[in-house]
Amino acid sequence: MVSFNKYLLLPLIISQALATSIFAAEEQSPLKSNTLPGEKPIPGGSPVSTCDVLEKQLLTIDLVELSPEQPQRGANLTVNAIGHLSADVAEGAYVDVDVRYGYIKLISQTYDLCSEVGEVDLECPLSKGEYKLTKTVEIPNEVPPGRYVVYARAYTKDDEFIACITATVVFTVDSLWKIIG
Repeated sequence: MVSFNKYLLLPLIISQALATSIFAAEEQSPLKSNTLPGEKPIPGGSPVSTCDVLEKQLLTIDLVELSPEQPQRGANLTVNAIGHLSADVAEGAYVDVDVRYGYIKLISQTYDLCSEVGEVDLECPLSKGEYKLTKTVEIPNEVPPGRYVVYARAYTKDDEFIACITATVVFTVDSLWKIIG
């Protein structure tokens, strides 16, 4: 079973009210963005995109940077994000997270936003304004090669749309050989 670190999404979603996720890809270039209709790349050179862009969102993500730019299994990944929240977010806010491995749904879960924001040194209520976040996570060595797609949609307690973030990462077999030997 693949271990997925939900805290990778937090800097992304909170940097716009919170929230990663993660990377967009093609086989030759694992971090080249493949945005779909309704998605908009986020500045910063990462493959993270805003989704559902035609809907009003309380969080505007201005920047997402990944270090290193090409995440590797068994190594740390640091996410830096900057965003603006246009309204306060109170207790009861939540995030719906979907993670797929190819066509297989690995995770489909709802998280309490206010219970999770402590992981990035924030607490509810989140006040409107600018947020600058940094979060470092370890990508497990055991992640199998393949394509992972993450969608995170955050809502207030009154179901007002905070943000939609999507990302795709491709771990290749070559990466596996580098780790093994």
